[in-house]
Amino acid sequence: MLAGMRADTAPTTQDHGAWEVAVPTGGRAIPGVRMAGFRDRSGGTFEERIPPGPAIAIVIDCGPGGLGPLGGAAVEGGIVAGICPAAARMAGRAIDCLELQVDPPAAPDLLGVPPAELNGAPLDLAELWGRDAGRLRARLIEARSWDDRFALVREALARRRPSPFRVDPEVADAWWRIRAGHGRVPIGDLPGRYGWSRTRFWNRFKSQLGVTPKRAAMIVRFDRALRRLGTAASVAEVAAEIGYADQSHLHREVLGFTGRTPGAIASDPLWTVDSTAWTLAHTA
Repeated sequence: MLAGMRADTAPTTQDHGAWEVAVPTGGRAIPGVRMAGFRDRSGGTFEERIPPGPAIAIVIDCGPGGLGPLGGAAVEGGIVAGICPAAARMAGRAIDCLELQVDPPAAPDLLGVPPAELNGAPLDLAELWGRDAGRLRARLIEARSWDDRFALVREALARRRPSPFRVDPEVADAWWRIRAGHGRVPIGDLPGRYGWSRTRFWNRFKSQLGVTPKRAAMIVRFDRALRRLGTAASVAEVAAEIGYADQSHLHREVLGFTGRTPGAIASDPLWTVDSTAWTLAHTA
């Protein structure tokens, strides 16, 4: 263990075939952040399109440089993708990484930039944190337990200097309502809650989060469908449960966001592992 950074309890870990997933439990949580660790003990390779999601994703390779954007430069700190990133693919082998899911309203304090600025091509965390990102990754590579790794990330986040930018309370509240409603909140009712016109609400939401309220609801719904496809649920069950008009609607949306069909996602063990990790993180 690293001196002074012992977690309250040991992380929760589960094995799924060759994959090991871990999430912190009972420790000192950072508001607005969830963490999960992934380790592929088979030494296999993977290549996936980075999908949109209702959180800013930060993936830090804890191995010898086996993870990064396909065809891109070497990553110094970690890969940062906004809630609606430009189409890009990530590839790797013998994956041993730690992923953070940062709620968009928390991005200014933890990442130093407004969330809307992250909705382009994925960035290297070093572009946001400078040398601190490389130092954190080096320490994560040296750490051998998930407990130590989660503690190192908590320590790094606690040291961040907040940005002067703030997401409007009304925009943050609308975001949380869309999240809590799984993307099925009547968007047209939201401006009236804050005494705003539709135009003002639409513009403030998009300028601060980088997507329109309607697009945010679509991403939240899609993410929930993606997680459910990684379980034993059938494509038809997922479409009905999440609120798609029919299987064709789900098919079009998943294909558009991932470049793959719902059936291909459902049969890919990688998505089962991903779904398991974030289910554990949500309940820990």
